[in-house]
Amino acid sequence: MMKSAIALVFLACACAAPASIPPTPEPEALTLTWRTGGFAQPESVALSDDGGFLYVSNVNGEPDAKDGNGFISRLSVTGEMLQREWASGFDAPKGLLRSGDALYLTDIDQIVALDARTGAVRTRTPAPGARFLNDITETPGGLILASDSATRRIYVLRNGAAEIWLEDPLLAAINGFLPEPNRLIVTTMQGRLLAIDYQTRAITTLAEGLGDGDGVGALGQGRYLVSAWPGRILAVAADGTHRVLLDTQAEPRYQNDFLLLGDTLYQAQMAPGDVSAYRVTGIR
Repeated sequence: MMKSAIALVFLACACAAPASIPPTPEPEALTLTWRTGGFAQPESVALSDDGGFLYVSNVNGEPDAKDGNGFISRLSVTGEMLQREWASGFDAPKGLLRSGDALYLTDIDQIVALDARTGAVRTRTPAPGARFLNDITETPGGLILASDSATRRIYVLRNGAAEIWLEDPLLAAINGFLPEPNRLIVTTMQGRLLAIDYQTRAITTLAEGLGDGDGVGALGQGRYLVSAWPGRILAVAADGTHRVLLDTQAEPRYQNDFLLLGDTLYQAQMAPGDVSAYRVTGIR
């Protein structure tokens, strides 16, 4: 009887399911999905309120020239050009932010608010002392912030006026924004990835040596995707180390600001004048 019981125990152990082994996470990688040309130095991308199309800023000239040549395009999320010059008459529009029924853009030394449906200009707000406004974003608390790459400043749009929210030597050549719940992630054209606490405005350096940083998106677990002028896209690990996922400098194909939406990266490419969509693996 004892032998039979022991045999049954061994049989049960043999039939038990093996312990599950966590799958190996996919490494970060980019795969081109589609590409649309015909833009004039596209710099930034923003999503419409219904998620059906993208707004694309076109500098169309020198990035600091007040020439009136800049415009905004509309592009479907599958790559169809809907309207090349949907809104025009800007100088060198760069960063884009769609908030509610408004589309905000930075234009050298002013923040312009458009009707997101019609493209009509609602307001033009000068940023005193600004010389090269670049990215623009909205924090979870509702602050609309704009970077000025020429003055080491972040401006805030408040009560119909733009004022300095933060100025610091670490913000030299500041560029791209990514708002998180408690902090603002910032790229600089001096190769830094920074985090700014909304409450204290204390600055923490997350990574260095990234090159001419531009766009930034979250990959999860403290990792980030960063585009760097003129033609690289990098994955930055939580410890600040980084590796190049894409290098198109030799083509040349520039990598400017981008929109990371789910596992799709919508990338503005100032030269040769494209917007490219990539599937991103490795998001956790």
